[in-house]
Amino acid sequence: MTLNEAFFYGVIGGSLPEVLALYNLRHLAKGKKPVWVTSWYYWIVTLIMVLLGGATVVLYQKIGININEFMAVHLGIATPLLISTVTKEKPKID
Repeated sequence: MTLNEAFFYGVIGGSLPEVLALYNLRHLAKGKKPVWVTSWYYWIVTLIMVLLGGATVVLYQKIGININEFMAVHLGIATPLLISTVTKEKPKID
């Protein structure tokens, strides 16, 4: 898989949770939809996270981990969770 393909599959994976979130809102009346659906801030952050999904897959490829298309999509999906886990404050031990 080329780096461009890896990035593409990662972006697909990164976008799947967002598509699911929007899909779950499909039956809400127009006035009942959450405010974040029309927020530019939300969509910019979402775009960044989706692109980071692609970048994560490229990083794995660049360091020599050979992954297939399915794993590339999975890494794209998992990237927000990976980032939130890394950025959590570690417990302080006296």
